[in-house]
Amino acid sequence: MKILILLLLGICSQASAYSNSQSSTPSNMQLGETTKLKSILSMNDIFLQSQFRTGEPSYGILDNPQWRLGLESRFAQWIDIEGSFGSNQFLYRPRWSFTPTESVNLIDLKGTLHTLIGDIYVGQFRIPWGLWGSIDEEQLWLPRNLLFEKGYFLLRDVGVGFHTNFEGYYMNLAAHNGEGAGLSNYDNRMFVTGQWGYQGPANIDFGVGATAGRLGIPVATTETQIRGANAYFGFNIFGLGLQIEGSVIETHNETGNIDTVAWHADAQHPVSDRINLITRYEQLNPNSKTAANVLGRGYLGGEFHSRDNISRLFVYIIKNNESLIETPNDEFRIIWRITPPIIDM
Repeated sequence: MKILILLLLGICSQASAYSNSQSSTPSNMQLGETTKLKSILSMNDIFLQSQFRTGEPSYGILDNPQWRLGLESRFAQWIDIEGSFGSNQFLYRPRWSFTPTESVNLIDLKGTLHTLIGDIYVGQFRIPWGLWGSIDEEQLWLPRNLLFEKGYFLLRDVGVGFHTNFEGYYMNLAAHNGEGAGLSNYDNRMFVTGQWGYQGPANIDFGVGATAGRLGIPVATTETQIRGANAYFGFNIFGLGLQIEGSVIETHNETGNIDTVAWHADAQHPVSDRINLITRYEQLNPNSKTAANVLGRGYLGGEFHSRDNISRLFVYIIKNNESLIETPNDEFRIIWRITPPIIDM
């Protein structure tokens, strides 16, 4: 991780020097552009969220607050670097990795080179997987789905990637460690994950994804191969939104094969200009090859936001059910999210 940070800072400092050397006597227009580029540091993300949960059989919990601060630097028109740090709930490391112990963590650190054919990026970033896995926390209507919550796939990782789009069609490819955010490549293995899709009228977004990688000692007890596929579709017309997504993750090693299947369907509908109804149903089958305990979860709730969208309140009634072992664990959640205006530095 330290080497990655030094590499990003070195690339950006060289880009800044190159940009400044291009004109020793800039015109008024060039001077304005140079001054703008020299606004090297700006805050691009402030995220605060608190959650209260109560449910069966009888409990009430005020979870640790989630928070994140993000900074962005643009050294030239063709290169920039952005990063954020905050609470460990943003990491979503996979179940085969190590549980984060630090209360404050590096969440993202990504340097991007903008070229004529697309963006080349390196660092720690969200892995391109599905609809909700590819967007930031500020844009989420519902919590991350069970695939990420239970750690059957990783949300963030360290690596390098390439993103391009043309007339709505896009592609995002990433080579990454496969061990999760904030970790070195302990097993010297890697993953390759890709996403191909289309965004069009009525906020339509549909596509497919694929991943393949390996795990070795000490991350896994034996050499393990992981493959996966994903398909998704979503739209939003005048506030009415629908998203459907499914993933299959195959795990192969000498002890046997496991097929994990997860899917969810979400819908949003506006009641007024400040209130929206939200619903979701999702399932996670840890192993479709055996009689595994399939977890199903239904959400029914609403979102209330201020006129400037700085403050948002989410209220959910959550029904949990298990196929083999039914336990009384239904929930009621209240989430308060604040995203203050960005401050330039």
